[in-house]
Amino acid sequence: MFKALDIARSAIGTAAKAVAKVPIADKHFRINERLEGPWPAGPFLWLHGASLGECKMLLNLAKALQADIPDCPKILITTQKAEVLEYLRKAGNNIEASIAPADTPAAMAKFAKRAKPIALVLGENELWPGYLSTMKRLSYRPSVAIVSGRYHASIPGIDFSTVGFASMQTGADLSRLMNVASRSNIGSPIIGGDWKLLPWVRGNKPSANDVETNDAATEIPATCDAAEKTVDTFFVSMHFSEWASLYRMVSYSALHNESMVLAPRRLEEVGLFRKALAEKKIPVVEWPQVQKGAVSMVSKFGITAEVFAVSRTAVVGGSFSRWLGVHDFWEPLQAGVRTSIGPYSAGQAENVASLVREGVLTQLHGPEDYPRRNITDTRNIERFLAHEREKIEDSYRQFVEFVRELLPPPIAKQP
Repeated sequence: MFKALDIARSAIGTAAKAVAKVPIADKHFRINERLEGPWPAGPFLWLHGASLGECKMLLNLAKALQADIPDCPKILITTQKAEVLEYLRKAGNNIEASIAPADTPAAMAKFAKRAKPIALVLGENELWPGYLSTMKRLSYRPSVAIVSGRYHASIPGIDFSTVGFASMQTGADLSRLMNVASRSNIGSPIIGGDWKLLPWVRGNKPSANDVETNDAATEIPATCDAAEKTVDTFFVSMHFSEWASLYRMVSYSALHNESMVLAPRRLEEVGLFRKALAEKKIPVVEWPQVQKGAVSMVSKFGITAEVFAVSRTAVVGGSFSRWLGVHDFWEPLQAGVRTSIGPYSAGQAENVASLVREGVLTQLHGPEDYPRRNITDTRNIERFLAHEREKIEDSYRQFVEFVRELLPPPIAKQP
């Protein structure tokens, strides 16, 4: 089976080289860079994530490791998404970023020779067979960790024996992983929660922000008393493709003289929302102005935390379209805000089901359910977050010990 995988990976590499000869395809997918590099010179602690959400989590994790491990080696974060690199490359502080190597034997050999990975930390999943087999060749003991893991399926025949640590988001993720990897003796796999909450767990800072290109990392302001909250509903991370549902909810709030704030998922859609609201004769003001019966428009990045601090309820976007995937509902929950999502929870279905069952999150079947968005008991949110904090703290502590054991001993300083 392993030989067949290597043959398939080699064939993919040959095909990729042919596609890379098409300039438009190479520029868009950065194929040559994935096959040939350049990658920065190691040795590195290698962290890898698919897209922005996972990479933001890994960036926060990298900073935590640098704070908690003396003489922490340089860290390299790789991503499958070229558009994420600009965000990651602003990190600095011995954290480098590059496009992920293609999972072909030749590309992985070049990457390993250049980057010299000491260990590999996979964000959520990303179980590429060549990544695992490369780490197995480079280390005599299991040197791969899965953190904030989500698992549904993987390529048949993957060798999990190099995975020495696995912290999965839910019990269902853990069970599915162990069904395929039970013979590989993966350390002591645990349920460790969603590590997007790690900055909050470590110091009351927000998780990854809601806007895809947002690189702000401000602290969550202290939550106001109920009487001081000026925003009845904060519509956060909304796509214009969700306009039909959003309009019905906004209309209800406007009719009941409630104050609203709208933060589009993408800044380029601010104008579309303004025009659509004007056509429906719904007043629009600019945040931080808040007005009863009007929508306050957020037109810049990095201020969601201050809006949550004065909001009574929040409705999270991405959840009113079957195709988008629900966005970050953790940040409003961290701020103690009663939080609702729409009928779709792509990418987070199990977490959502658990949160709804625990009375922490409200799931609306459609905009017609909007009037019941404030039914959540905030005490449920507090209890759940306390439990989640414990899980993440414990799983992170175990992960740090796993990493420490893999690192070479520090070189003694000369007197």
